[in-house]
Amino acid sequence: MRLHRVLRTIPFALIGLASACSTPPAAPDRLFVNARIWTGDATRPEATAIAIRRDSIIAIGTDDSLRTLAGPETIIEDLGGRRVIPGFHDAHWHLPTRRTADLNGAEDVAELLSRLQAFATELPEDAWVTGRGWTPQLFPGRMAHRRYLDAAFPTRPVLLTDRDGHQVLANTVALQRAGITGETPASVGGAIVLDRDGTPTGLLQETAMPLVRNQLPAPTVDEVYAALRYEMHRAASHGLTALQLAQGISATEDSAIARAVADDSLLVRLRVGVPFAATVADSTLASFAERMRTSTGPLVRYGLAKGMLDGTVDAGTAAMLEPYSAGNKSLGLLRWDPDTLRMTIARYDRAGLQVALHAIGDRAIRVALDAYEQVQRDGGRPDARHRIEHLEVPHPDDIPRFKALGVLASTQAIFAMPDVNALGNYLPMLGPERAERPMPFKALDDAGAIQPFGSDYPVFPMNPLIGIYTAVTRQLDDGMPFGGWIPAQRISIEAALRHYTADAAYAAFREPEIGVLRTGMLADFVVFSEEILDVPPVALMRAKPVLTVMGGRDTYRTLRAARDTTRDTTRDTTRAP
Repeated sequence: MRLHRVLRTIPFALIGLASACSTPPAAPDRLFVNARIWTGDATRPEATAIAIRRDSIIAIGTDDSLRTLAGPETIIEDLGGRRVIPGFHDAHWHLPTRRTADLNGAEDVAELLSRLQAFATELPEDAWVTGRGWTPQLFPGRMAHRRYLDAAFPTRPVLLTDRDGHQVLANTVALQRAGITGETPASVGGAIVLDRDGTPTGLLQETAMPLVRNQLPAPTVDEVYAALRYEMHRAASHGLTALQLAQGISATEDSAIARAVADDSLLVRLRVGVPFAATVADSTLASFAERMRTSTGPLVRYGLAKGMLDGTVDAGTAAMLEPYSAGNKSLGLLRWDPDTLRMTIARYDRAGLQVALHAIGDRAIRVALDAYEQVQRDGGRPDARHRIEHLEVPHPDDIPRFKALGVLASTQAIFAMPDVNALGNYLPMLGPERAERPMPFKALDDAGAIQPFGSDYPVFPMNPLIGIYTAVTRQLDDGMPFGGWIPAQRISIEAALRHYTADAAYAAFREPEIGVLRTGMLADFVVFSEEILDVPPVALMRAKPVLTVMGGRDTYRTLRAARDTTRDTTRDTTRAP
């Protein structure tokens, strides 16, 4: 039996007793000293040394106390006083499986088209041109239209997903491939936007998006595996050691993940989602539950059921209690009937699965909370840890309900970035009455909610330090706007770190193993180039991970292996991922 499992099965007091026995404990494989360790553990907030055997922490404390544990084969590495924290854990992340043009940050339609044309030159002449990252303010009048794409691509299909992933813009060729006309009906919870003459503009929202997306050729296992490998290396370079996939994955994606496990190339721990659907058969639901019960290994686990309750503010599809202040004055799109939602949650709850509902508008958030509350009253599982994802604009009356119901507030720190789209489109859509409500991180903390942080990558960059900077300052990296966007909702660096580590682990039911640095826990941590605590927030934008360790192995390293100052050990500690 591995040592870390033994340590988890006996009381902490007995560990100390065991050390006093005649048989000394096994020496650590690796010992890191001369560090400034933020453990995330209230019982020992700071330390300077950490000892690892195999994939687990066997001791944490001072340099002097841990050096006595070293054996002749122990690798001792001097970290030069650098800051160490638990590995980052992204609680809401998506795996991109298709190569697309990056449209993030384009300033106008001309730049968008220029990027698309450059990207198209790398593709076969008959291939679809796809891109992601546009926002409404790129287009005149904030109205996306196929005519811009038709001018540049009159003979090949083009499909562009917006930054949030809740609306697509198709050109005429793509609409024709999908058979979409002015008479094509949209499914419940979706919209095919039409011109005044009744012809499609090319904009499809929410559940209407698959009408065109389903025409794209499906990626192969090899393509998905290559994408997984690429994204894992990027994640490790940002200090991420665990990701929760907020999506029901395909069989192809499942096969790619299994392949990465089999060839020992998985660089992050994954929690994989399953679909949340009212039409799911009992047998399928039972198979989801069985997969969750049997996936108990250290790297890949299942059990998160992700559902979509509404859309986004930018698209005007987030479900609101009061009409939008711009556009068509609608209430947005609610994808679920409340009674059907409650019954479906109850089915998943009885199967032992954790439900995570995308709900951005205050109406959608309230519907989700009401459904969770009713399921609890009807005998739902204790400690189910059901979640609401994003909750961008909750009504103030609903914020205390998260703690009362034990519902997790799964938020994305980087969503509070006050960029041109947030100030130029998002706020005008909400109107002045709701202008102080978006992304209330501080109010959720004050109300005692568990608030796991994520990035919603690839909607926003996955780099946790950008998210933490945003949550702490609510400013851009140039310090604007002065004083921050809704400064009352700023939080401390330590609070943001907790949300990106311990709270995210709790959301995955993995708090006994990861999220803090403590004896008996898995050895997941990150070392930074410079200090990130007790410093001006701008330091967060300068700092970079120089070493990421997951389960005792290096998954990312730019730090040169340092010779220990008190012992001659020149053995290279770097392991190829």
